[in-house]
Amino acid sequence: MTFKTAYLTIDDAPSPTMTAKVDCLAARCIPAVWFCQGNHLEQRPDAALYAIRKGFVLGNHAYDHPYFSDLTLAEGFEQIRRTDEILDGLYSRAGVKRPAKYFRFPYGDKGGGTYSEVLEPYSPAGLERKQALQAYLRHLGYTQPRLDGVTYRYFRDAGLHADVDWHWTYDAMDWTVFTAQPEFGINSLDKVLARMDEDEPEGRRGLNDPRSAEIVLVHDHLNTTAFFEPIIARLVEKGLAFGLPEPSP
Repeated sequence: MTFKTAYLTIDDAPSPTMTAKVDCLAARCIPAVWFCQGNHLEQRPDAALYAIRKGFVLGNHAYDHPYFSDLTLAEGFEQIRRTDEILDGLYSRAGVKRPAKYFRFPYGDKGGGTYSEVLEPYSPAGLERKQALQAYLRHLGYTQPRLDGVTYRYFRDAGLHADVDWHWTYDAMDWTVFTAQPEFGINSLDKVLARMDEDEPEGRRGLNDPRSAEIVLVHDHLNTTAFFEPIIARLVEKGLAFGLPEPSP
């Protein structure tokens, strides 16, 4: 039974196991946007081409995954532009029209100071930097798709629905298992899956609340490959109906 709509997004692609993950999703008819690093695309173009030809969408995740708040604006622009050109080249090689230009900032850092400012007011200087990066994305033709069904108050209050880049509403936290100090004590696949049963919609754990669509974030990391299929299976078991949002006009 369908519970609610969800949009699957996958960061840091392409990994050495991307094609297996593509096949996992294709077998379930689950579409996804893969936010790709430019350096990974250069290392593994065949995986990216495989995903394009299977009907998946590739987005821009900067060239080598920096914190944008640590960059000059010129460096930030170059991170975006360089990866954009790589993606254009891959779509051309695949013989597929690029369906839309989507961008996600590494770590969700929009260049305004610190990550925490994504959900808090920016300083005047931080807001100016953030707006400059947003303007550059628009200049290159990037858009956020229509995400009208995402109705979380925090998402709207922070203006995440109005930015050019995609943020997310649910982070599977697969990445933290292998860090030196796992966040929230999530140090195993069991804890990754158990977190999906929590019910804190305004605390970014709203998978079980029918009132808002979800933007789900998982990662294309080599060390979390064994987690990928169990995470997808649990999301499907919850009744999430995965699709792609409509592109913005």
